Amino acid sequence: MSGLRRVALVLLLALVTPACAVNGLSFFQDYQLDIIQPDENAEVSLPLTVRWEADKRDGYFAVFLDRSPLRPGKPLLSLVPSDDPCLKQEVCPDSAWLAEHNVYVTDKNEIAVELLVDKRENNRSKDRHDMTIVLLDPTGRRVGETVFYREFIVERGDA
Repeated sequence: MSGLRRVALVLLLALVTPACAVNGLSFFQDYQLDIIQPDENAEVSLPLTVRWEADKRDGYFAVFLDRSPLRPGKPLLSLVPSDDPCLKQEVCPDSAWLAEHNVYVTDKNEIAVELLVDKRENNRSKDRHDMTIVLLDPTGRRVGETVFYREFIVERGDA
């Protein structure tokens, strides 16, 4: 490699490298909540009880199954599309609407899940699901950016 090419390569690397920097991000392990059940990648059957331990707090927990959680600082109402009939009701979203959309809100440290859509491509593949738990304040707004995540497999018979 010629000297001019080396200089050009070094200059190119010097220009590109700062663009890949990860400044200003703060990563840490959050121990406010510990998912007890199900274990990571556990094979479970339905109905399923999801359990966690959490620091005592003023507010709620929102459990999202097979979907993304609401954004930090947003209320539960932000989950409802602008054309959804729910918006015409006095209380929106209510627990029935949330359950239909795989969202469960509670002030307890567990929820019961009766049904989950079978996500297998065929009878031989595994029915994988994911769960995300976020913290809500007393008004139903998401607190912070922290998520508590778990994947599990629902055992299905070979129908």
